[in-house]
Amino acid sequence: MSDTMIKQYIKTFSDFPVPGVDFKDSASLCSGEGFHLANNYLYDNLLKYMPVSKIIGIDARGFIFASVLAHRVRKPLILARKSGKLPGATVAKEFELEYGTATLEIQKDSISTGDKLVIIDDLMATGGTVQAVIDLVNKQGAQVSAVGCVMDLKFLVGADNVRSQGIPFYAAAVYD
Repeated sequence: MSDTMIKQYIKTFSDFPVPGVDFKDSASLCSGEGFHLANNYLYDNLLKYMPVSKIIGIDARGFIFASVLAHRVRKPLILARKSGKLPGATVAKEFELEYGTATLEIQKDSISTGDKLVIIDDLMATGGTVQAVIDLVNKQGAQVSAVGCVMDLKFLVGADNVRSQGIPFYAAAVYD
């Protein structure tokens, strides 16, 4: 499958959320064939890293694709959420976005030492969000087996940073 097949379902919004950013909207994939293609890409490419202990989805659009993968491989889904959205004890990591800063949290007891996990998000840009989740996984004594995203903004080198840590990275649609 070529990334052109998936790209035809992804809408771009110029100057959102700030001027100069071309926002790639993964929500536009969530109807029909685009959704099918994106989820099959992630499943087909990440299946070789199974079995893993758990799948992590990143707030919010990563939840969509991670939940489908977790269901298909019958593994628990962990939510990496924006600060203040999870009950109970959490571990947190602040990180930089291409247009600001944010904090992600996971429930402290959701990952055990020795777990192997796959991280799923809709978009890889600078890599700050995914790196925050990698750091949270490592802090819990677990290991990231692979990272999958629907889209990769290659020119922002986030995927390169993940790969430089020895973590395989996959994206269904790459934007140079």
